[in-house]
Amino acid sequence: MLNFSKIQNTRIYKNFISQVSLNASLTFIQIFFPPLMIMIYGLENFGIWIFLTAIPSALTIMNFNINFAAKTEMSIHHNKKNIRKVNKIFNNSIILTFIFVTFLALITAIIINFYDFDLNILKNFYPKELNIILFCICLSFYLNLINDIFKTGITFWGRLDVDTYLEMFFDFFTKLLIIVSGLVFNDLFYAAIALLTASVLKVIVFYFFYLNYNKYLTLLSFKLISKKQITKLFKLSIPYYLESVAGVIKNSFQIILLGIFFNSQVLGLVSTLKTLFYFLPIRCWGIATKTLFYEFTKLYSEKKFILLKKTYIKFLKFGLIFISVFLLTSILLGEYVYNLWLNNSYTLSYFILLLIIFDVSFYILGGSMTIVNKSINRFMKISIFQITINLIIIIVSYLFFYYQHSYYLLFLFNLTGSILIMFYNAYNATKIIHKKL
Repeated sequence: MLNFSKIQNTRIYKNFISQVSLNASLTFIQIFFPPLMIMIYGLENFGIWIFLTAIPSALTIMNFNINFAAKTEMSIHHNKKNIRKVNKIFNNSIILTFIFVTFLALITAIIINFYDFDLNILKNFYPKELNIILFCICLSFYLNLINDIFKTGITFWGRLDVDTYLEMFFDFFTKLLIIVSGLVFNDLFYAAIALLTASVLKVIVFYFFYLNYNKYLTLLSFKLISKKQITKLFKLSIPYYLESVAGVIKNSFQIILLGIFFNSQVLGLVSTLKTLFYFLPIRCWGIATKTLFYEFTKLYSEKKFILLKKTYIKFLKFGLIFISVFLLTSILLGEYVYNLWLNNSYTLSYFILLLIIFDVSFYILGGSMTIVNKSINRFMKISIFQITINLIIIIVSYLFFYYQHSYYLLFLFNLTGSILIMFYNAYNATKIIHKKL
């Protein structure tokens, strides 16, 4: 067991239950929402909806999400009882968030107004109707980015459960509203209106919860705005941004690369395998990571380094147990479960299954080693190394594919990359853990 106080154990329990509930809810929605959308809106409109909602998501590769770094910094100074510093970080993060959201909104406006969207997939839409739909979808997305401000204000002191349950509710409410609008109107125009309506309501509700759960934060005090603090927050956000881009390269870019050189059968096989044996275990282990993240920040801030080290070792042991169970289950039952899930739609290669499950195992272990680094915003070198490895894998894979080599090589490179990243993470984590001891 972890040697925490009664208050910490209560907080950890509430956060853990909320994360389990969130993952169960997301799994439920992912299983039932697509079939309902297809049944109500039709297969073609569902594909169009996926395409349109992917546009603002793709643009976020240019977005520095300030709130991750800001929340960690606020947690550190909250545990040091430095209230003014917490307020200063919060208010400067608000300014930076509005700057980046405005930047993304301007790019979106330019795209909507000047790109004609003369695509076969959108041939049944009038230009004005399409522009309104895109406007509603993009505005909804950017409202969610702004809403991160209130989420930071609710969660920086360690309570994740309130934010998590609100997210669960609005995820379900948004999907339900889109389904109901389809039953009434059967038109993507009204689906976009439903999405925007839910997003506006979400911001309002989060604002009121922020007011209720706010301990001492001041919302947008210009006296606290500092060029030095803005610059520091921007620098601290760089590793989060690089880590996000590294994920896009390893997942989205690799899928695109496979789509360029191989057929749709290969693409479908790889996509479904990663859904079940890559993203699912990452999400499951993420429950433990998110639950304990704040506790590492608190221990480091309070200089309880011996307890931090003991907690860290126990955390890694839990991680090894999780990985061992996952590996054993996947090796013995993975092929059977996959074929049962998709009714033998694809010819599964057991070798590629092994490459993926070992890749994600080393990835989870390597990521777990960096929890202390991330909990105190010190993982710049780690994120740079990770994005460098993923870029090299993409380039080398492209060269091999160009000369007609097997797509298996990509997953062999991924496994090698995850092992290298794990060892590099272990080296950097060890320096942080032993620095004060």
